[in-house]
Amino acid sequence: MIEKLPRSTGVYLMKDVHGGIIYIGKALDLRSRVKAYIGHDNRPYTEHIRKNTEQVEVLLTSNEKEALLLENQLIKAHKPRYNIFLKDDKSYIRLKITTGLQWPGMYLTRKIIKDGSRYFGPYSSVQATKKTLSAIGRIFPVRRCKDSVFNNRIRPCIYYQIGLCKAPCVGKVSPEEYDQTLNDLIAFLEGRNQVLVAELDERMKIHADLLEFEKAARIRDQINAIKTTLVPQVIVGDAKTDTDIIGTYRFHDQAQVTVLRISKGTIVDTHSFFLKDISAKDFITGFILQFYLGRPEIPPVIYSDIVPDDQAVLESILLDMRSAKVKIVHTTRGKPRQWINIAQESARNHFKGGEVSVLDDIARSLRLPAIPYRMECFDISSLGGQYATASRAVFIDGNPDKSLYRHYRIQDVSIQDDFAMLAEVLGRRLRGDDPRPDLLVIDGGKGQLGICLTVLKELGLSSIPVVAMAKQRGSKTDRFFLPGRKDSIKMHPRSDSLKTLQRLRDEAHRFAVKYHRHLRSSSLTNSVFEQVPGIGPKKAAAILAYLGDQTGFENITEDVLAGLKELSKQDRVNIISFFKNH
Repeated sequence: MIEKLPRSTGVYLMKDVHGGIIYIGKALDLRSRVKAYIGHDNRPYTEHIRKNTEQVEVLLTSNEKEALLLENQLIKAHKPRYNIFLKDDKSYIRLKITTGLQWPGMYLTRKIIKDGSRYFGPYSSVQATKKTLSAIGRIFPVRRCKDSVFNNRIRPCIYYQIGLCKAPCVGKVSPEEYDQTLNDLIAFLEGRNQVLVAELDERMKIHADLLEFEKAARIRDQINAIKTTLVPQVIVGDAKTDTDIIGTYRFHDQAQVTVLRISKGTIVDTHSFFLKDISAKDFITGFILQFYLGRPEIPPVIYSDIVPDDQAVLESILLDMRSAKVKIVHTTRGKPRQWINIAQESARNHFKGGEVSVLDDIARSLRLPAIPYRMECFDISSLGGQYATASRAVFIDGNPDKSLYRHYRIQDVSIQDDFAMLAEVLGRRLRGDDPRPDLLVIDGGKGQLGICLTVLKELGLSSIPVVAMAKQRGSKTDRFFLPGRKDSIKMHPRSDSLKTLQRLRDEAHRFAVKYHRHLRSSSLTNSVFEQVPGIGPKKAAAILAYLGDQTGFENITEDVLAGLKELSKQDRVNIISFFKNH
């Protein structure tokens, strides 16, 4: 059991024989940490945990900060027996903003008092919180000195010199500018990053128009730091409505389903189920009914990574069970999307099916809801709009199946751009009778991805996963664009999953170029024969089909052409004479 745990960051829940949680912890490497508790950890209190642990569940997070937050929230919700013993009911640290003062500051504290201040947290690690505070201070330089020191300052301190404070103590900043910085800080801590970035971007443009380039550059650096340096908090939110999050992981006729319980914007519990012999079309409806049947608590909103086929009927049944309206939602953005990602990652980790190696890693990296057993890649090949073609390469179980490769001639001759060609080809492919792919790979960037999503939506096939892959400008590294995600992602440059996707893309490109060259060669050969007196397009095409594209012009003799009924004796003489003279 322990060897199947991932070497990833997250939170582990140790449960007794009755399913009750007895201990909750976080770790950078879940497998090593749990192995220490169950195996060779000889500390006195771990023996009690080891003896009473019947099963272990884990929740994967994107980083250590999220793990810290989630650990604390779960401990507060469940109050596990051994956590209380080990931590001695110690209070957690918080970030305090003294908004009640004329020149507010930010501090770390363990106490909450009614003094008009704003409190953010809690956080269980002082060291990690101090590092976060340091990063925040570089972006939002708000004072951190005590009031007694602030009131008696006659010159700026070292924090001003290194850019971590605007020195309001000696009048280096106006009240309006300082309040603006403070409001930006609070907006960030509340998770309103998108609104904050939009406001900063507008301010940067105003300063640039006024030729205040130094101020504009500082705001630009703030925006970059918010986007790249600080990690958004997906574990703790401010949602007013309790909700459940359903994430799935499928492989053939098996599936793992994880349900996260969200209360007041915080993950408070998790359940995971292994399903056998599922229907490939719609197993989620039956699961939702069984999960909520007899449960006293049904939330008003359920987010699911799969939309049930009988959504309206299912919502009506849940309404009767809850005696209030229940809505099932599929989302591709915002905090619910991040929660779904956590649920899907947890489902992947709990999956009890066979080893799937590279495909499993592809699914994990691209956050797919199922193993991509059938992957298809499309590539467009054209030269100035002439001989426009497309190709489809297909990998089954991670290996090429050339019997499923296909060529496409662009039918709409008025199309002159790759985006419209891609839309035509995808539409023709997805309206066909071939089995649906588990993953569509598009050779290109955000533009090609958007075209593919539009086609899928028009055909009612939005559930088919799609990813666009393209090399980063000036680099040989491939990056991947996912639906609903602003920034691209990268795989480990030496991973087998990346190499498999690159092979798939290269196969589609090779197949498209080969067909494109064949068409150009055929057209050129046709045009050469049409220069012979008495030979028109039909006879030229017949000659090409009869000879094949491997026969050189120097090998054409009257005997070779004798079997072609479309040619008269004079035609054969003209052809031989033409190539002899040219």
